[in-house]
Amino acid sequence: MLVGATLLIQDVQLLCFTIVFGVLALQRWSDRMRRWLWYSFLANTAGAVFDLLGTHLPTWISRGLNGEMIPLSYALLNVALVYFDRRSKKAVWISGIILFAGLPFFLAWRNAPDRMHSDVLADLLIALECIVTTVLLLGGRERSTRAPRLLMGGFLVVFVGVELVRVWVGFSMGVNPDIATPRLAIVSAVTYIVNISLLPLAVVWMMQSRVEWDLLRQSTVDPLTGALNRRGLEQALERELARCRRYGEDLTIAMLDLDHFKRMNDKYGHVAGDAILVNVAQFLGSQLRETDVVGRFGGEEFVLLFPHADIAKSSPILEQLCQALRDCADLLPSTYVRVTASFGVTSTSGRSTSEAGDLLREADVALYRAKANGRNQVCYFQSGILQERTPESKTDGNT
Repeated sequence: MLVGATLLIQDVQLLCFTIVFGVLALQRWSDRMRRWLWYSFLANTAGAVFDLLGTHLPTWISRGLNGEMIPLSYALLNVALVYFDRRSKKAVWISGIILFAGLPFFLAWRNAPDRMHSDVLADLLIALECIVTTVLLLGGRERSTRAPRLLMGGFLVVFVGVELVRVWVGFSMGVNPDIATPRLAIVSAVTYIVNISLLPLAVVWMMQSRVEWDLLRQSTVDPLTGALNRRGLEQALERELARCRRYGEDLTIAMLDLDHFKRMNDKYGHVAGDAILVNVAQFLGSQLRETDVVGRFGGEEFVLLFPHADIAKSSPILEQLCQALRDCADLLPSTYVRVTASFGVTSTSGRSTSEAGDLLREADVALYRAKANGRNQVCYFQSGILQERTPESKTDGNT
């Protein structure tokens, strides 16, 4: 009775999810992940149809091929996850081997007086396929989908455990787990229902989390350089300022502008100018600490944030950065271009009431002074006093 009620609930759920994921697949047929996810539910639906029409179908279908339908649905889910994560197809081959290894046994047992051995074998194949699914889920390193992966992977560990207990009862004791162990039958029924409900919802959650993450990234990341754009930079600055106020630490802000960038655009073209901007952003990121922030403020201007650092700590880094940028000769491939930058620097200097706008204006004032003094230098704004430090071998940034 319990098994029959469970199967009925499963069939209704599967039909609903098959319709939903079918619509999702048709909306974007080029998305392989959606397509294979739909195929997964179609396999489950086919199994339900085989059960319903069992007496009207040949036994090699109703009691042979039908045993593969649920394991096949998990194998197809694994294919969908492989496409979602853009991983190698090794997991697909493993899932396929598991399926084909079980098919001869289902066909051989199709005329057995009861379906105990076939049902237990199906439990074993489901457990093995779910182990592959769990590895795919927990092995993903995408931060935006971490929560649904942990939820779904964690439950699958429990589900696999229940399935393996059923396999042990069936093969070692030679009895039907649903008849000989009523408590296990109840646990199995509950885990089956939860699994059918949780898996598709978690997959939808993963898809939605990735979309939200991509939209957030597009709104805060400069599409050309990959650095933070102005909006993302302002958010990062507010976040670091809040941390400074809370823990009483300093924050240094440096605004840099590439010298004579318009001349380079006019001489080498805007495509070359874009390449320089991209390479400069990568160069800055490679020279700074992991906790530092690089953002494109606009045009050829960049802003650097140095958390937990005052002027004294950040000054050597900035001086070295100014010289390293001047000495870098590969910012434009196949062309020798010397790129220099002027830096304007300010710091909270223990000011707990510093506002983001005020700090950016101070850095801009210092930057303007560096430009006025001949470019290719670092100029500091500290407590209302401007301090300039010019490299010994100053150049004007011309190529």
